[in-house]
Amino acid sequence: MSDNKRTMQQLLEITRYLNVDLNSQQIQSVDKMKNQTIEKGMLHTLDIENFKSYKGKHVIGPFSRFTAIIGPNGSGKSNLMDAISFVLGERASSLRVKKLSDLIHGAPINKPVSKSCYVTMNYKYVDGHMKAFTRGVHNGTSEFRIDGKNVTVQQYNQEMESINIFIKAKNFLVYQGAIESIAMKNPKERTQLFEELSRSQEFQHEYERLKLEMTKAEDDTQTNMNKRRGIAQEKREAKMEKDEAEKYQKMKDSVAEKQKLLYLHQLFHVERIISTAKKELDERKTEIGGLEIRKNSEDMKLSKAQSDLKKAQKEYHKIDKKIADKEKEITHQRPLAVQAKVEVQHHAKKLETAKKMLETAQAMAENSKKTLDDLVQRKTVVENEKKVYELEIAEMSQQQDLNLSNEQVNEYNDLKRQAIMESGRIDFELISARQVLETERSNLNHEERRRIEHEQRVNTKSSEVDRVEKQLNKELIDIQRKLSEASGDSAEGERNLKRNEAIDNLRRVFPDRIFGRLVDLCQPSHKRFQLAITKILQKHMMSIVCDTEETAKDAIAYLKEQRYQPETFLPADTLDVQPISEKLRDLKKPAGVKLVFDVINVSNQAARKALQFACGNALLCEHQEDAKQLAYGGSILPDRYKAVAMDGTLFQQSGVMSGGSADLRQKAKKWDDKVVRGLRETKNKLIEEITNLSKNRRKELDVEVERNKIAEIEHRLVHMQNEVRRLENDVLARLNNELEGYKAELDMLPPRIADLQERVKKAEDVVKDLEQKNNAVADKIFAQFCAKIGIRNIREYEDRELRIRQETEDKLREFEDEIQKLKYEIDYVQSEDGGKKVKAEKEKVSRLEKEFKELKKREKTEETTLANLESSFEDEKEKLAEKKEIVQKLEIEVNELKKAALAVARDVSAAEKALIGLEGIVTRKQYERHSLLHSAKINQIPLPLLVGSMADIDYDDDDDDYDDDEPSQSSSQDGPSVSQEQIQRESHIKVNYAILPDDFQSIEDEDNVKKATDRLNKEISEQQAMISRLNAPNLKANQRMEEVKEREAESTEELENARRKAKKIRQQFERIKTERYRRFQEFFDPVSNAIDDIYKQLSRNSSAQAFLGADNMEEPYLDGIQYNCVAPGKRFRPMDNLSGGEKTIAALALLFAVHGRNPAPFFVLDEIDAALDNTNIGKVASYICETAREEMQIIVISLKEEFYNKADALVGIYQQPAACTTSGVLTFDLTKFKQSGINEMTENVPPPPQA
Repeated sequence: MSDNKRTMQQLLEITRYLNVDLNSQQIQSVDKMKNQTIEKGMLHTLDIENFKSYKGKHVIGPFSRFTAIIGPNGSGKSNLMDAISFVLGERASSLRVKKLSDLIHGAPINKPVSKSCYVTMNYKYVDGHMKAFTRGVHNGTSEFRIDGKNVTVQQYNQEMESINIFIKAKNFLVYQGAIESIAMKNPKERTQLFEELSRSQEFQHEYERLKLEMTKAEDDTQTNMNKRRGIAQEKREAKMEKDEAEKYQKMKDSVAEKQKLLYLHQLFHVERIISTAKKELDERKTEIGGLEIRKNSEDMKLSKAQSDLKKAQKEYHKIDKKIADKEKEITHQRPLAVQAKVEVQHHAKKLETAKKMLETAQAMAENSKKTLDDLVQRKTVVENEKKVYELEIAEMSQQQDLNLSNEQVNEYNDLKRQAIMESGRIDFELISARQVLETERSNLNHEERRRIEHEQRVNTKSSEVDRVEKQLNKELIDIQRKLSEASGDSAEGERNLKRNEAIDNLRRVFPDRIFGRLVDLCQPSHKRFQLAITKILQKHMMSIVCDTEETAKDAIAYLKEQRYQPETFLPADTLDVQPISEKLRDLKKPAGVKLVFDVINVSNQAARKALQFACGNALLCEHQEDAKQLAYGGSILPDRYKAVAMDGTLFQQSGVMSGGSADLRQKAKKWDDKVVRGLRETKNKLIEEITNLSKNRRKELDVEVERNKIAEIEHRLVHMQNEVRRLENDVLARLNNELEGYKAELDMLPPRIADLQERVKKAEDVVKDLEQKNNAVADKIFAQFCAKIGIRNIREYEDRELRIRQETEDKLREFEDEIQKLKYEIDYVQSEDGGKKVKAEKEKVSRLEKEFKELKKREKTEETTLANLESSFEDEKEKLAEKKEIVQKLEIEVNELKKAALAVARDVSAAEKALIGLEGIVTRKQYERHSLLHSAKINQIPLPLLVGSMADIDYDDDDDDYDDDEPSQSSSQDGPSVSQEQIQRESHIKVNYAILPDDFQSIEDEDNVKKATDRLNKEISEQQAMISRLNAPNLKANQRMEEVKEREAESTEELENARRKAKKIRQQFERIKTERYRRFQEFFDPVSNAIDDIYKQLSRNSSAQAFLGADNMEEPYLDGIQYNCVAPGKRFRPMDNLSGGEKTIAALALLFAVHGRNPAPFFVLDEIDAALDNTNIGKVASYICETAREEMQIIVISLKEEFYNKADALVGIYQQPAACTTSGVLTFDLTKFKQSGINEMTENVPPPPQA
């Protein structure tokens, strides 16, 4: 189809839609519409290129004075409205898109046809000349052009406003669905609309600014006025203060004179005391000099004696260290010797065992060979017997077959088939009956066996219950006994198991850094010391010894990570160890006293330090009385020591005593537990060794049984208590439950057995009856045959044949089983190579004999080394005893010299104390003198001075602590804050006491001096109280009076300036207010006056009323604007209660009234007739036709025929087939058809198709 035909078809569709019958001669070309004469400026044509649904370039128009845009829903009518809004400068958010680039055709589906789109409005002025306004989108930004020339958006908007198009006020269009919202605006929104349309909003910012400034200026004026009143009041108060200050100063001068007298009185007596104390101080210094000479002499003697003692002690400790080293070497060597001896014994046993194993292996090899020969010979005999039996069977078969001829055999087979055919049903029933009988017999036998088994089980379980109860009682007694002792493989609690596991893991994770628990690293030298050592070690007994503090931190982190219990660590590098007092080792009384440290054996150096840290210098005594005497002091020893008795009673130096207890005895068993753990480790090693020896040996059941016994015993001892609980709660209960169950089942079996016996009897009767019937049939058929071969019946022949065949098969099966068994035994014996075992055992014996010789040699070497060490140890002990006597003599000499030096030191100390007392008196009085001078200076009391001045008195850091009114009380408190340098600098100041009366200077007694001081203080206090009652005036009253006068002049000037400023701002505000009111009213009043007539015209009824009024008559832009309408024939109702059509008429009235006051050249309305019925549509359409011809150009989008058929021209929008929505455009002139009356010629034409 050509483009012309397609265009023709589209026009015909639009014509049908308009109910207008057109022919081809009535279609007018677009060119004639473009040449229409327009009386006023108007939108002429619209050029659209790739905008939204308009693909390519479209020229729409020319637009008439009243143009209707029609088309089906979704064809793109609103997109045309958006194109008009876009070219007039509307923002993208009002065009139903998120960004400008979405306006390009195809962009919503990510297939834009171009990078740009354009819309051009060709505007025709009244004089006929044209101007093109173009707005486009290129690369996501807007472009503006006027007559093809690029301009800024401001220039573009100014040109629009020149033709009365204001994009902010939107005075040229009404969007779809917005008509009702216009009517429903609230008063404030309506005021805002009028402000924008009247442009009075341009004054809003200046209005509000000036209003704020005016308010502020008036507040400043009022503030200055109040300030001036306050200054006047202040001036009157300043005059009164000035009079009171003069009276107050006279009384202050009198107080100052008495204070000067008080200071002179106190200073005079302080200086007199200082002079007396200094004289006595010189005498004491001379005395101390002689005492110091005596003291130095005694100290020199003591120093020499101490030096000799120190040298002797050093030699003593050197020998003692050698002894300790020898003892350590012996301690180290003795286990080596014992170990060598044990290893010799152990290897001797191993050698003996190996020799026995060799003999056993040789005997087993000989036996295996003999057994193998016997088995092979036995296998040959059985195979020969089998062959002989098979031959015998063959011969017997031949002999039996000769009893019947071939003819007779054939006859038997024929008769057998005949018998089977005739007795087929009976045979089937007989087979079924036999199966039933067999089943019932089997069930009966099963139940009989169950009865017998249950009777046996009941008897067995009853015996087992009795046995278990006896065994439990016996094991419970045994467990209680073993748990009360810490010997052998005693069971450990869950907590100890976890703690042992923790220390094992720590030693594995930190090898050579974690040494173990203190209890595991040391051992009491005798078992009787265990309680006492346990009491001393206490909390450190289970502590873990490690090398450094860093290791301890790492170990603690590991324990936390593995969720073990907290542990205490003793890092060897940070322990503060108290040195061992050597003199405590030499105590003779009480008898048997020892250092706790000396009765504990320890080899590890780190553990030795940790043990010394835990024990300190604690002493071990045989009896409680001895320990008490050492702890609390007495005639034997003046000092106090921490002591513990053998029974665990501990005496502290502080007097605290704690006794032994059952808990202590339980803790002491830890030493036995350590032995137990060692035995357990030895046992585990032996078990492992036994396992290694026996893992390649077979058929030695005795070793396996013993190993199982060991494992069973260990398991029973470790978990015995849990086992008893389990046996009590589980095994015994289970046995009783099983016994009750068996008894219950046994009670149920007799009825079931009786029932089965009855059923078996019935089945036997059925089988017997069927067998008789079957036999009768067989006897009848085989009667002649049986007579020929000489038998009573055929069953005799058949039973004999079957029995012989069964016996033959059983015998052959026995031969096969015997042969197979012998093969297995031969294979087993052959698999055990006795020669290899003998060879391996010989090699083992040879190796053990060689090792035994080496161990014997090592044993002799270790024993020789140990004997040499012990001999050297005894020699050193003799040297130590000799040196010890020398040290004791020197200690006695030193003690005597110490007593002499101490006596002289006491004399020196007493003299020095007296000297310090005098120095203290001098210092205190010097401080008191400084305080008095300092207080006088602070209180500005001018003291008469002979030498120096008040400026020489220094201020100290505690100036605020002095009491201005009580100088005598501050003199003794502030001294320590004064430095000696200050005291020295003030010592040259000489006070002139000439004005101090003689009666004050002649006072010598301290009490009289204090009384005189108190009297002066009292007089001063009374006068100060009088001053305080006067409410001390402002001493700067004169200065204040001058300041008030200056401030009064300043406030007067500020008040006048504020008044002038407020007046100026008010004049500016009134001018802006008047201009804003004028501009608003010039727009509002014509709209308010015209809206009623417009509403009447739209309603086509003079009774319709519309009112538009401001809430604030003086300043209407500050408050709302009320808009109310009364529909024809109805009472007044609020706008909310009007119907949809009534709201639309009211909104249109307001729109046309506003548009009439500030008319744009054209008015675009989008489906304003949506809520109107046919009557109201006619009214509105008539009004628009009249208005369009007289006042403005109107463009409407409508779907209702009653509305758009009154238009001067139509713009048809239709949808074209494409991937996305694509709109096509047709324009049509209707003015000629209106003139010829064609609009009324086709009333019966079918309605247009619904979109």
